[in-house]
Amino acid sequence: MHQPTSPNALRTTEETILVVDDDIDIVELLKISLESDGFNVHTACDGASGLENAWANVPDLVLLDVMMPHKDGFQVLKELREDARTKAVPVILLTARGQTEDKIRGLDTGADDYITKPFDLREVTARVEAVLGRTRPIKYINPLMKAMGDGFSEEGVEKLAGHLEAAAAIQRKLLPEKAPSLPKFDIATLLQSSTSVSGDFYDFIPLSEKHIGIVLGDVKGSGIPAALVMVMIRTALRLLCDEAMNRKTDFPYPEPAAILKRINDLLVRDTDVELFATMIYGVLDTADATFTYTNGGHCYPLHYNHRTGEIDFLEACGMLVGAFEEAAFTTKTCTLAPGDILVAYTDGITEAEGPPDIFYGEERLAACLAKHAAGGKLAPTAFCELVQNDLARFSGSTQPNDDRALVVIKHELRNERLVRYSS
Repeated sequence: MHQPTSPNALRTTEETILVVDDDIDIVELLKISLESDGFNVHTACDGASGLENAWANVPDLVLLDVMMPHKDGFQVLKELREDARTKAVPVILLTARGQTEDKIRGLDTGADDYITKPFDLREVTARVEAVLGRTRPIKYINPLMKAMGDGFSEEGVEKLAGHLEAAAAIQRKLLPEKAPSLPKFDIATLLQSSTSVSGDFYDFIPLSEKHIGIVLGDVKGSGIPAALVMVMIRTALRLLCDEAMNRKTDFPYPEPAAILKRINDLLVRDTDVELFATMIYGVLDTADATFTYTNGGHCYPLHYNHRTGEIDFLEACGMLVGAFEEAAFTTKTCTLAPGDILVAYTDGITEAEGPPDIFYGEERLAACLAKHAAGGKLAPTAFCELVQNDLARFSGSTQPNDDRALVVIKHELRNERLVRYSS
């Protein structure tokens, strides 16, 4: 989710301007000029049709002529302000009159600005942008006001802020404080939230002395709804793993595809169809140095081969988790030789935006891994820092536009851990 830095930065979609004037030439001139500035323009040639247009397709701003037959601009403005649908829509009055009393009357009736004919088109654009710059934040706050109802007061907002802080604290406690310490393996993580709470998550689930479950997921969207689904998935995953481990089976751990299928069924049953997730879930066998995994519509993890210096994508296919009742998942196994590195990531990393229409991308992430892993000395914590710094340079900001998560697993070279910690 993008973080606006100014009122004008809130303009992420094409805004609509309604031009109401009985002079056809002026209507066409304003339409051509404003459309060239990136606005969507609707037009009306009298007050009555202007009101009908405004109520049927509520615009972001109205340019309204004052001197019109039958129903003048002051009457139109009054009716706009009396209707709940348009009472907050900003209005700029256009008139050939320059008398002070008309300007005062217009502003008293509820106009946001006043332009006198003849006008410079550059002035019109500047006035439109200035008024929208003041009213855009209100447009985005209104849904919050509606949701809070009577709670939208200074005290209510403080209470909401407290709830958000509490939600963020609960979520932080659910995430592992640190990556597990395992024989022959080094693991590091990265999590950056675009808001106070995150829809991206990771977890480590002890299954036996030599098996550990590892999950990395990304719930659609961000903020509180995504965070709630994240908590639901994390809780269900741990319960299902505990349940399966308590059964006596011929397998040393519950099959990843079967676990993901159960989670999918729970989400489909208990959540809205638009709240789904993508996930990687796998089991690291520290004795055999294998990672047995399944993929629920997620980005393919990277496998750096220390011996060849090449990178493979772990392309296990699976459907989105929680989107379809008849979801199918497959299980695959990857062997990690000493020096090999496995990188699982969310799309907040690969879809980070840099220059216009350019994403960071999987290939850039793979190139960063290949470059720094050569020689076998790259530690997972160092790679997390490298990616974080590289993303900041690429996007020009340390604040992510979307949640980001990263899990890096390295099969250590012989005596690597001893060398690292003795220095």
